[in-house]
Amino acid sequence: MFLLSKWTDGGICKKSYKRGIMSQKSNAPSRQVRRTRSWIFDALMLLMEEKPWHKITVSGITQKAGIARQTFYRNYGSKEDIAIEYLTNTMHTSLLKIEQAAPKNGRNTIVFDFNYAYMLKHRDRLKKILSVPQIENYIFGETQKLPFELLEQYRDSLSPDEYLTARYTLCYGITGMLRSFLDWFMNDMPLPVRRMIPLLNAMAVHNTETFRNIPHIQIHIHEGP
Repeated sequence: MFLLSKWTDGGICKKSYKRGIMSQKSNAPSRQVRRTRSWIFDALMLLMEEKPWHKITVSGITQKAGIARQTFYRNYGSKEDIAIEYLTNTMHTSLLKIEQAAPKNGRNTIVFDFNYAYMLKHRDRLKKILSVPQIENYIFGETQKLPFELLEQYRDSLSPDEYLTARYTLCYGITGMLRSFLDWFMNDMPLPVRRMIPLLNAMAVHNTETFRNIPHIQIHIHEGP
């Protein structure tokens, strides 16, 4: 089950589907925990300017943040958890909304709507986080959840071969679009948005037009405030 995400004037999602990237946290951390995690995150960002990811250690983070090692492990299990938490919170509040559009011609459409203004404002920090090796797989896994949920609605009407073909085609389409989007962003967006959007969406049409039961995927890059 999922709820669709909605932008507010402040760029905050009021509602979201209940699993994955857009999930709401039921127990908000205390002010002290938020402050400690802010120190840890800032320390990680500073270290990422000084050395490659594989040379950053928990000890280095705690030393830079001025906290005890046990304090770190009360908040995170690994340095990767810091990056994932930041990306999750950022996508939940500001960067991305994933929503299901009204069915058209019997086909479900999933829209990935990226906030371009936010991407520009926080480009350097986002590029650091997205350079973490494990992050790309995390993004692919989380963004596939809602489309796969919709595909499951048709499973009983498909043969096992048709279902697997549809699933792998959908996986290929989402991964290809997002891989191209991330490459575009990480290389300082060399194509203008007005050219990149139709290019990305053409990939989705090509990969899903054969299978009517596959949710149609669209990427939109939101250029407003």
